Amino acid sequence: MEYSSEIIRDIIDNERIITEFQPIYSLNTRKFIGLEALSRGIYGEQLVPPIPMFEYAKENDLSLRLDRICREKAMQAFSRQGNAPTLFINFETRVLNTLTSGTGEIQRAASENGISPQNIVIEMNESRVRDSYNLMMFADFYRSKGFLIALDNVADGLDTQNRIMLINPDIIKIDKEIVSGIDKDKYKREVFRSIINTAKQIGAMTVAEGVEQVDEVITCMIMEVDYFQGFYFQKPGSFNYLFTNEVRLKVEEAAQRLNISTKKNETVANMRIESYKRIIYDLVNRLACMQGNDYESELVDYINEHNEIECAFLIDKKGFQITSTVMSADTKIAEGYSPAIKGVNHDIKNYFYAIKEQIEDPFISGWYTSNATGNTCKTISSKFYSKTGEPIVVCVDLKSKQ
Repeated sequence: MEYSSEIIRDIIDNERIITEFQPIYSLNTRKFIGLEALSRGIYGEQLVPPIPMFEYAKENDLSLRLDRICREKAMQAFSRQGNAPTLFINFETRVLNTLTSGTGEIQRAASENGISPQNIVIEMNESRVRDSYNLMMFADFYRSKGFLIALDNVADGLDTQNRIMLINPDIIKIDKEIVSGIDKDKYKREVFRSIINTAKQIGAMTVAEGVEQVDEVITCMIMEVDYFQGFYFQKPGSFNYLFTNEVRLKVEEAAQRLNISTKKNETVANMRIESYKRIIYDLVNRLACMQGNDYESELVDYINEHNEIECAFLIDKKGFQITSTVMSADTKIAEGYSPAIKGVNHDIKNYFYAIKEQIEDPFISGWYTSNATGNTCKTISSKFYSKTGEPIVVCVDLKSKQ
């Protein structure tokens, strides 16, 4: 539907803007963790969506004015809801191409509406900014004031990955184009997984945007996204119409479907297997480039980077352990158990034998009680060749999430 320039100009001049909210949910806790404010123009009884308004504003040098109106209206609406936790507000990042960043307008508006900076997430679309330095300065300014920074609509591309590392956002919102149909699209899963891994490296939380189907929710959850936003749970609306019994039932349904799928769904099982392969192959590739005296320090570094790993060690072609069993710092060892030491023979162990006899590579065990710690674990193993051409088997124990 087209909206005349006269209608949009009237909306901006008279600040005829209303705010709808869309919840962001945690499936783990079955609760919403925040609300994204979404602005709509209003002309008589007609609602005008944000895209034509901001396109008009861009063409008529009104982007900054419209952005401030929407933001202030959102804060006013949010401040009236005493039990709402966190407000996600969009910032029109295109204005950073012409303005000095960090003017303090967002801080002023928050203060006037009695909202703590710690309860506001500023969402930025980095693709609209030509000047990465100005974007970084804007993020640093508001982060120093206590605001949280989110990158919105994050998708694929080296430039996006570089800006993530530059800005170091607190939250990464993964674009709905990646999320939509992700359960049926291997490429999208790989892109999604790459973004999740980047987020883990910098300690950012992740949000899957635009979820509309329960299978999308399950797939994203298996790949360890933190939060969800989308029509599957709830369309944007006024605060009084959020969090209905229907929504609560949908959250519970998704959680139950996730539990069932984790146990029975072949697609989910295959995705888990792929994640196990990725863990062992990444480590194998790193070790293959190193000298023998660097193996153990690399195991330490790799475990520190992967919270899911309990321990790791290396075995030579005869089955003898050639490194210590390198343990995760938070691993608790039950009484009567102890990790294997250098020199122990693993010749009859399935994780060694399967690799040695070329039965299965990588080898992936079921869940079992570890002889090293007494904890439930899963062992994965594979091999690489040393600088001298000798085969070496890598063994990694994964922690149980049960």
